[in-house]
Amino acid sequence: MPSYDGGHHAIKGFAFQFDASLLQVLANPTETVELEGAQDIGVQCYHIQVKHRSSNYHLSRISRAVQQMMEQFASNQRAKLILYCHFTDQTPGTTLKLSKHDLDKALDKHADKYSDDTKDWFIKSFTVVFAADFQTQFRTVLDQLRRVLRARNEVEAICWHAVIHSHLRDVIFERPMGERKISLNDLKDLVHDARAAVFEASYAQICGHAEYLQLLRNEYKSRTAHIPPIERLFIVEYDSKTHTLDLVDIAASLQRRYFAGTSPAPYISFRGPTDLTEIKHALWQSRLHFHDGFDYGGAEFSPASIVSPQLPGYGIKLLDFAMLDQLTDHMKMHEVHDFYLTNPAFNPFDEARVRHAIIESPTDLFEIFRGRV
Repeated sequence: MPSYDGGHHAIKGFAFQFDASLLQVLANPTETVELEGAQDIGVQCYHIQVKHRSSNYHLSRISRAVQQMMEQFASNQRAKLILYCHFTDQTPGTTLKLSKHDLDKALDKHADKYSDDTKDWFIKSFTVVFAADFQTQFRTVLDQLRRVLRARNEVEAICWHAVIHSHLRDVIFERPMGERKISLNDLKDLVHDARAAVFEASYAQICGHAEYLQLLRNEYKSRTAHIPPIERLFIVEYDSKTHTLDLVDIAASLQRRYFAGTSPAPYISFRGPTDLTEIKHALWQSRLHFHDGFDYGGAEFSPASIVSPQLPGYGIKLLDFAMLDQLTDHMKMHEVHDFYLTNPAFNPFDEARVRHAIIESPTDLFEIFRGRV
């Protein structure tokens, strides 16, 4: 564990160690990295201890770490040992090999415990690596997150950094020694699962809601005038504060954007407290024609009917959210776009490309889909 010099030095040391661990995971894509095992970090036969000091280098300041690593080496002389540390007077990237004299000084009263042969092999297997300060290392980690995990920008990389550090803490504190292992695939899965729930909310909090909506608008902005003719489902969550006419305007925006040329009418599913009949009535009053899978008044819902080619002028397919799963055997949905207020919606279309996006209000969609392109 990092040295606790007290106050902000403890925080720096803790952050420095976590980022050093994260760099090892990102730099070893095919390996499993052990955290807080025999040393702070373990990769293959390499064992790494991490220290951050806001002071100049002196042999005495690494003596305790050398003693711990020597003790491990005595029981496993195949190990390769690295002391990864920051001192304010040392150039990042430089390395140091201890002399026999320096090793004896660092071992102090424990020097006589080990044979000269063991000490000689330890000197060959042990390296001190001087690293940058924790802020510079943090920037390096962000760059690696953008490159390896393909974070779209620095803000997203910061979000993933926070999520991953929380996970690493759980690994260290909740798993027994020997099971504190993590791989790059674990990080990829973690980022994938957290994207909808964490990134959007964090981005909006860090950068502001307006910039977040601009991010979504850019994502949905059409790259060409042509709308690919594929089946799309838009799920929009709303609450009791949402006016029915706002939902009508959202439906109209989606119709204008996606019901173009040969592109089929978009499927729209509103999920919220209002009876769907009220929304349908408002759509008809606004002369926004839709097909809902009910062929006549009092008829049963027909999945086959709603997936059939739309009637002339009917640019929306309106779906009750509770009936979505009835369509899975009747059509192939290509894309599902879920705009949610609290929790992402369940998606029954396993083969569809899914995009979850958190919103503050359904009216956010006016900004996201503003204009035709």
